[in-house]
Amino acid sequence: MNREPLQIKVCGMRDPENLEQVCALEPEYVGFIFHRGSKRFVGTGPDPALFRIPGPGTRRVGVFINEKLGQVKKKIELYALDAVQLHGNEPAAYCRSLAADKVHVIKVLDPHEQDPGINEYKGVVDYFLFDSAGRGAGGTGKKFDWKVLEAVQVSAPYFLSGGIGPGDATAIRSIHLPEMTGVDVNSRFEVSPGIKDVEALRGFINHMRT
Repeated sequence: MNREPLQIKVCGMRDPENLEQVCALEPEYVGFIFHRGSKRFVGTGPDPALFRIPGPGTRRVGVFINEKLGQVKKKIELYALDAVQLHGNEPAAYCRSLAADKVHVIKVLDPHEQDPGINEYKGVVDYFLFDSAGRGAGGTGKKFDWKVLEAVQVSAPYFLSGGIGPGDATAIRSIHLPEMTGVDVNSRFEVSPGIKDVEALRGFINHMRT
């Protein structure tokens, strides 16, 4: 069992009403995808009011893939983002520049790579996020064998991602990965791209927190 409840991140939000319902469940993070190639793209000019919906206990995460650093910083300011999640090949210097602006930086890595890049980013980013590919448009939605993380020797806090669904809570709680800080969920909790099944999320979150 994990010693403390894992943080919950719900990604791919863009509908105001659905976001309100999800935020009522008090996840620690909600994600907004700013990559045009994603089915859950938040749009070219989303209404800033959307980002004011999460309460003070829920951090707003902007998800980017190889976006120009200046553009990311503009979106952080415009939408009052608390964190950024980087799915591309952004170098450590890029991450360090964002961290200097007092936002949390989450770097996505592929645990299957021979050298995932942990040492390059360790001490620079706040969290890692391990996805089944780490290069997809906001995630692949495919589960990977979590046992590979036992051999990666992360020694830094990270989120587990990739195809996590409503029936996975028991399995997640039973694995012993000391540095795993949270879980990132998205497509497996949807009724359509960008619209979450609130009751499925409620059951999952309640299970994870009991």
